[in-house]
Amino acid sequence: MTKTNSKKFEITDAAHEKYPFLHRIRALRDVGIEVRAGDLGGFVEGRWNLASDDPSDASWIFDDAICAGGAVVERDSCLRGEAVACDEARVTERSSLSGHARAEDQAYIRGSVLTEHARVSDAGMVLDSPDTGKCPKLGGHCVVYGLVAGDIQIRDAAVVLRAERISNDTRDTLVIGQHGRSMVRDPSRDELKPYKPPERKEQPKRKQRGRDR
Repeated sequence: MTKTNSKKFEITDAAHEKYPFLHRIRALRDVGIEVRAGDLGGFVEGRWNLASDDPSDASWIFDDAICAGGAVVERDSCLRGEAVACDEARVTERSSLSGHARAEDQAYIRGSVLTEHARVSDAGMVLDSPDTGKCPKLGGHCVVYGLVAGDIQIRDAAVVLRAERISNDTRDTLVIGQHGRSMVRDPSRDELKPYKPPERKEQPKRKQRGRDR
């Protein structure tokens, strides 16, 4: 007997040892390239915690990871290890939380990677860059309360406060640690390439107006 089910997964009777209101999920069909029908996943509080409407959505909760409260894992994102998404957090657009990473409160994680004990709290936002396609990578014991976007690595016990908005759309990687910030150059920037002059568009000729006599 199961608690509830959907086309993508069902919620089993296997309760979490510490939080009995959470139950382990089981796949009812193949999900992405890693999950096969019958595989057990992590823990949820309800069906709403894991997107299941779109058959092509490979989002999943692995291992002993938890998605609880009103939090949502969707759009090819995943939780692994003992990662937690709770409260009203949203993990979306191919994001990955692993280790003991945590998204809580009203955190919004889009196209980003959190590992180790990284945490996004309050109304923190961690976003990939639509311009460069690169994403933030958080690790260590860092905490983000503000906004972080683009090619940024946050390590150690670094803290991004609520009022801070840190964005990097350059070709280099911004590294933020507890002792300061540095830039790691993209190796391609040190290579010289033949110069290609930009194409110039011909300007339309202006008609000459004759003077009245």
